[in-house]
Amino acid sequence: MNVPAAATYEGQLALRATELMPHVDLDERLELLGVMEPDDMRGSLAFLAGLFPQMFDFSLVRDRALVDRLYARLDETRDDGDPYCTVCSGSVGIFHGHGDGWHHYRGEGTAASPVELFDAGHVPVVAWRTLADAR
Repeated sequence: MNVPAAATYEGQLALRATELMPHVDLDERLELLGVMEPDDMRGSLAFLAGLFPQMFDFSLVRDRALVDRLYARLDETRDDGDPYCTVCSGSVGIFHGHGDGWHHYRGEGTAASPVELFDAGHVPVVAWRTLADAR
């Protein structure tokens, strides 16, 4: 069964692009990028990252130095990374109702993956992961 283009979100966007920007080529797209305000560009890239995450990733990894610069900037904007145990590399945290000490835990804190405290057999030795550590 063929679905009309206008019945899908991507189809609706394609029709709108044809209506508002007929016959746009790469040079014209680059000109549009050149006149975008930072908020316009941020919004457009966020839209692409949400709708086509793999294409967004491809646009970043084409340049290894760009990826390194972006992760370095992210690291600079964070006070600390995520706490973890240097003995076992497990996630650790301080939990309300469980004293003021560090505890090992698993889970993401979501309905699908609730946090579960567990005894790892040793006292947590705490350090902080940064984005650079995760790469």
